[in-house]
Amino acid sequence: MALKDTVPKPLRGPIGFGSLGVMILGLVVGYIFTMVGITLYFGMGDPAEALSAFESIVVGLVGVACIVVGYLGWKSFNYFAY
Repeated sequence: MALKDTVPKPLRGPIGFGSLGVMILGLVVGYIFTMVGITLYFGMGDPAEALSAFESIVVGLVGVACIVVGYLGWKSFNYFAY
């Protein structure tokens, strides 16, 4: 029995649209954190002097993790919407 079959039919639509919201939020936040991490790593941001290279990489990796969560939201939307 698949997960889709255990979820009641009236809840599949809201779960699908919630997953779409997770996708949009994950991609937006992930893009911002990834770009800020890259900018800080190369020393082009305002607090670039206050952060080490390791901390800048961590900010970029958090952004990549948010993008992965956004991708999983997209996959979940496709799973529950159809």
